[in-house]
This record gives sequence, structure tokens and C-alpha cells, in this order.
Amino acid sequence: MSRAVVTFKIMPEAPDTPLGPIEHEAQHIAKKHGAVGDTKATQEPFAFGLKIVRVLGMFNVESSDFEAIAAEIEKVAGVQSAEVEKMDLALG
Repeated sequence: MSRAVVTFKIMPEAPDTPLGPIEHEAQHIAKKHGAVGDTKATQEPFAFGLKIVRVLGMFNVESSDFEAIAAEIEKVAGVQSAEVEKMDLALG
């Protein structure tokens, strides 16, 4: 079974949107959809005081619908948009 490290890019609604709850809920959604092991969340400056949240998780490729995961993250309060930013196949 192939595994991939998937990065979700999450854009908050405004610069003053609290990012901690978004990180927590996005990681919970990733785990609910089969993320294997730990997930990682980071906050990175984007533009005009706005920070984006990136959530990384390892998934079994064959049993995951990454676009559906991003769509569920997009429904979290304070989130403007969420998308699959990158997918890297895990070797080994």
C-alpha cells in the first residue's frame, strides 16, 4: 500500500482570525480521515499581516480522498479556503 505525505494549505478569513482552533480542528479532520501517525501544523506569513496554516499528514493513498478532506476543512469556522497544496509519495 502506497503512502503519501499530503500538505493542506488553509487560508483564514481575516488577519485577526485565531489560528489555534483552525489548526486543532484541521488536524482532527485529517486524523478522522485516516492520517497515519502524527500530523503537523504550522503558521506562515502570507501577505498584509495574514498568516496561512499548513497541515501535513501521512495517508494511505489508495483509501483517501484528499479533496474531500480539504472540503471538510474548508467548513471549519474562520476558514476562507482549504486546498491540497502538495503530495509527496513516501519511500520505504
